[in-house]
Amino acid sequence: MRKVIWICVIVILSGCVQQKPLEELGLITAMGYDNEDGMLKGSIIYYEFDPMHPNNTKMVTTLAHTSKGVRQKENLASSRRLVSGQLRVAIYGEELAKEGIISIIDTLSRDAQVGTMSYLAVSKPKAQELLQLSQDSEDISNAGTFLYELITQNVEGDTLLSPTLHEFMQCYYSEGRDPVLPLLNFKDNTIIIEGLSLFQDDKVVGELDSNDSFYLKLLVDPFDVGSTEITIPKEQLKKYILTSNHKKENSVFVSLDHLRSVTDIKLEDKEVPSYSIEVDVKTRMQEISENYDLGNPKALKKLEEAIGKDMEEQLIDVLEKSKEMGADPVGFGNYYRAKVGYDSFRTEDWRKQYQNVKYKIKIKVEILRTGVMD
Repeated sequence: MRKVIWICVIVILSGCVQQKPLEELGLITAMGYDNEDGMLKGSIIYYEFDPMHPNNTKMVTTLAHTSKGVRQKENLASSRRLVSGQLRVAIYGEELAKEGIISIIDTLSRDAQVGTMSYLAVSKPKAQELLQLSQDSEDISNAGTFLYELITQNVEGDTLLSPTLHEFMQCYYSEGRDPVLPLLNFKDNTIIIEGLSLFQDDKVVGELDSNDSFYLKLLVDPFDVGSTEITIPKEQLKKYILTSNHKKENSVFVSLDHLRSVTDIKLEDKEVPSYSIEVDVKTRMQEISENYDLGNPKALKKLEEAIGKDMEEQLIDVLEKSKEMGADPVGFGNYYRAKVGYDSFRTEDWRKQYQNVKYKIKIKVEILRTGVMD
């Protein structure tokens, strides 16, 4: 009897669920937001399911005072009921991001249809322009899917910090670390990741190029399969260069892959404050631009030291740039807060102290295998 009752309840409840035939829906895959004359401009790319047109994507742009208002107007401009369950990427124009975007992101995070693993990004041109250019490009059939795959493969390839909605919100609400997001641009008829946008709280305060982002990731998220190219003054290695392939070139270029790293950050002095940063790097050398004496253990040791020294210089440069911008993407504030105690930590005070932070950096490099010489 009890089983019969439960079956009746399930049948009744299932009849109350609002059905959404796929053919009647517009599946939003990408959103973009900009400011325009004091209002919020929202742009979406959505997919219409149609067996006769497998790549049927459309774009709608509207103006309103809030993101919810934008969504309502977008629905008025679409023949399909728009749903955000398939949202892949939300993009914020750089101009808007400099003014602060937490209210828009917070609304997105409260949307039960949007997954916390959706990606966020900043656009160098206006987000509407980036999406429109992608729609017009023959190389991109769906901007949302394209961007999701672009970001995913770079995250998995250890060249980009993961920019999910969850991770942004976690950094934003952490009093001792600021968020970072990929910076997008449109070049050569496609969308590219140009670097990283650095935030102070929810406002963009500057950017790092793609090379700088490698060193930021070195501290924030240790590498498993990373790769990079190192530039070393030829003078440092000339003793072990057998014959020069590029006599007019003053630098030696070294390509590293299968790079793995372990990072240890410690607050040494909370008064200054001062940090010691130790990084152990194990890697494979894929290529070197000169005919270098790789069979000589002393030559290999010299090369490892030169790579480590160059990495130290590049890393301190990235940290100083971030400090000048007023952004703390590494989370040095969290290390400081753990030392002084949560009750004694004030974000406003830390912002001032952060400008006086000192770093002592040591990077140890071990080349496990050598590869092809150019």
